[in-house]
Amino acid sequence: MLVVILVGVLIFCNVIMAFSLGLAATPHKNVVLENTLPSEALLHPEVKALTKKYRLSLWKIALVFSLLNFTMFFVHYESILMTLFWLFLLIPMGACYGTELFYIRQMAQLKVDKGWLLPVTPVLVDTKLTLTKNKKMLHFGYLIPALLLSLVLAFIMLNSQNDGAVILSLSLVVGWLIAFACWYGVKRLPVAAPTNVEKLNRQYNDLTKHDWSVVAVGTAYAILFALALPFFASQLSGIWAQVTIWLLLIAVVGFSLFTVWYLIRLRKKQDALLNQVTDYRYQGEDQYWRFGVYINPSDHRLMLPDRIGLNMTMNLGRPIGKVIMGAIGLLVVGVLFATLIPVYMMDFNKEPFSAELKNEELILKAPFAATSEIKLDDIAQLALVNKLKKPVERTNGYGGENYSTGYYMVANKKATLYLDNRVQPFLKITTKKRDYYFTFKEEEKTKQLYQDLTQKLP
Repeated sequence: MLVVILVGVLIFCNVIMAFSLGLAATPHKNVVLENTLPSEALLHPEVKALTKKYRLSLWKIALVFSLLNFTMFFVHYESILMTLFWLFLLIPMGACYGTELFYIRQMAQLKVDKGWLLPVTPVLVDTKLTLTKNKKMLHFGYLIPALLLSLVLAFIMLNSQNDGAVILSLSLVVGWLIAFACWYGVKRLPVAAPTNVEKLNRQYNDLTKHDWSVVAVGTAYAILFALALPFFASQLSGIWAQVTIWLLLIAVVGFSLFTVWYLIRLRKKQDALLNQVTDYRYQGEDQYWRFGVYINPSDHRLMLPDRIGLNMTMNLGRPIGKVIMGAIGLLVVGVLFATLIPVYMMDFNKEPFSAELKNEELILKAPFAATSEIKLDDIAQLALVNKLKKPVERTNGYGGENYSTGYYMVANKKATLYLDNRVQPFLKITTKKRDYYFTFKEEEKTKQLYQDLTQKLP
């Protein structure tokens, strides 16, 4: 089941990358592949041929790696499987980005060869528009109910004795702060004057501010919903828990697709406004987009709209922009190693799980999992079982095809797992507050531990 999910995620990512990066080849504000062209050049045969080759290259990359993803079905080690997942996620991203850079330079060369060099116009300052630039964007008040609901839900989680309550409650607060940061970034965006017509510039800015603020506010409620469902699913049992999880997956995919559709709709509305004029005010910004990202040390803005019209991007010319981008890179590397190291230790360590009887207590350990110290007097029952009673819900820990470690809910009771799922039986240790499930990599060692504990208990 795990490999099916991973392959599905990778194919979905490949399609999204090919589609979203391909939008750079569709003219938007006279910009094609990060190069601003005269209006009469947008439909030139060589421009159309170059953009067609660019899109085709992206879809070829998506197809090749989507087919390569199926090799994951033949991998037996979970660590190798997760390594392939990361490689098949990051390498296509790099390949698509490299393809974009190549065709940006091809378009720049074509622009020079054809003499399509536009005169640079001075920045147009509209003081009236600047004073009322946020007239149409959603007010901060729309974010307040999401904040209050997040705080109330966080309080409920912290008082529920759920093992994942702390992480979920912190995620709620951080999620709202991310949504607020997006909203504030939209509010701080300076006005744009892409035409010489004051009315069109006002409509363009009002439209952009409104729709982007809708996305920011919607993100706050989407994060709240996405974190609330797993918590309530852990309180349910049987078919209702599974229905809740499927509802979450459908909601996440649905919100993602709706957001893409909504921003494409905004882009089309912007283009419809700009098509009402024959001239486009070019301010020499092409030189700051040579690498597909914005790098301009002289620009005071940190966040600004990208040139595709579907995203907000960061000015990497500012020191804070470089720091944030570096922090994101370190976070990705940290997640990568945090994902891979425990699985490699479990796959290639002769005995990754340990059980030690010491001072009238049993100590259970597993790589990157919480250590359990169980007093022998607290053990109510011991048993050897061949499977876990359903429902089984992971609240905080690792849950793969071969290994299960960390905090779970098993048969509606808190449980801590240290399991190699391929080795039966499992040793089940029952206490008043929590159950513990443990197995060595060798069946006989697990049975021996059961015998040793049985002799020590009354």
